[in-house]
Amino acid sequence: MEDLNDQTWHRDDERGTYTVSTKPDLLDHDFINKAFGTDDMFWAATIPKDQLAKALSQSVTVALYEQAPAIPPPKTASEPSSPREGSPTTDVQSQASLEQIGLARLVTDHVTFAYLSDVYVLPEKRGRGLFPWMIACVKELLEAHPALRRVTLFTGSEGLRDFYARTLGVHDMKEEPKVTTMSRKAF
Repeated sequence: MEDLNDQTWHRDDERGTYTVSTKPDLLDHDFINKAFGTDDMFWAATIPKDQLAKALSQSVTVALYEQAPAIPPPKTASEPSSPREGSPTTDVQSQASLEQIGLARLVTDHVTFAYLSDVYVLPEKRGRGLFPWMIACVKELLEAHPALRRVTLFTGSEGLRDFYARTLGVHDMKEEPKVTTMSRKAF
């Protein structure tokens, strides 16, 4: 079984370079909390930093990042490198910076159950195919767990309902004769 908190995917297209990763040390907690406070995540709200850190540590967060191009170090002090070529004077690769632009959170026992929640992509980054790609990465994580019995999610959008049904194979639980879905918003 794969470690859910150590997976990474990369994608390059004409609009940029993107990474999806489950590595907790890459998460931008400020971005996530800010996303929780947006109208797009009407079911969520910002929470204190310590509670956010605990929630994220108890989940698998599939985070979407846009990679800013790395600027190589100068060839020499008098002859700078262009942004497209590396420096022959160093073996150290310049690290590109990752800016978090989306997330999908899996609340799971890592074996039999997963609840997909808090799916979000920045509005200005939508329409680039990043959301379906991120959900395809989620699906790959789920498929790597042969004892997984159930994946649950909630959506208020008919379009997303159809998308999730096609992509993840989920269905409305009211269609299951022996299942009653129950919920309470808060205590």
